[in-house]
Amino acid sequence: MGPDGIRANAIGPGLIRTPLNAEIRANPNIAARFLRRTPLGRAGEPEDIAGPAIFLASDLSAFVTGVLIAVDGGYLTL
Repeated sequence: MGPDGIRANAIGPGLIRTPLNAEIRANPNIAARFLRRTPLGRAGEPEDIAGPAIFLASDLSAFVTGVLIAVDGGYLTL
């Protein structure tokens, strides 16, 4: 769909502090397992998603398509 100007991109969030995963974050064993594997050593905040989302929605990403931007504190790099 590129010839029609349609781009397909995604944001892959890591452990972001939202009500959706409050139960996971409240469990010390599970939360510690996530954080040990996250190089930045913390859960993300909803605001951490904003920058990549704004980038993908803006003209700054006009030549970007077919990518997943991992916003996960480095979790996928290990």
